[in-house]
Amino acid sequence: MALLIRSRQLLKEKGLSPDVDISSICKTAGVSRKTGYQWAKKHGSENHERQKELEQQLVRLQMEHNRLKKDYKWVSVQNKGRKLAWEIHHVDELLALKKNRSTPPTDKKR
Repeated sequence: MALLIRSRQLLKEKGLSPDVDISSICKTAGVSRKTGYQWAKKHGSENHERQKELEQQLVRLQMEHNRLKKDYKWVSVQNKGRKLAWEIHHVDELLALKKNRSTPPTDKKR
C-alpha cells in the first residue's frame, strides 16, 4: 500500500498523468525501458521475499498464539480444580482457625 501511495505522489511531483505508460515513466526517470523493467523485477522480487518472510512470521505467531491459548485453558482448568478442592476440604476455614489459634509473638528482651 505504501508503495502505491508513494508512486502516486511521485507521478504528481513529476507532473505525469496517473494513466501514464511505462516508457514515459522510464523516460522521466532518465533510464531506458529495459532498465526500468530490470529495476521493477529486482525491487519487486525483494518486496516479494519480504512479504514471504512476513507471512511466515505471521504463521509462526498464530501457531504460538494457539499454543498459548491451549496452555491457558489447561492452567485455568487446573486452577478451578484446586479452588474446588480447597472449597470441598474447607481449607480456607482451617487456615482461618489456625491463624486465630496462633500465639501472639512474644517480645524477647535482650
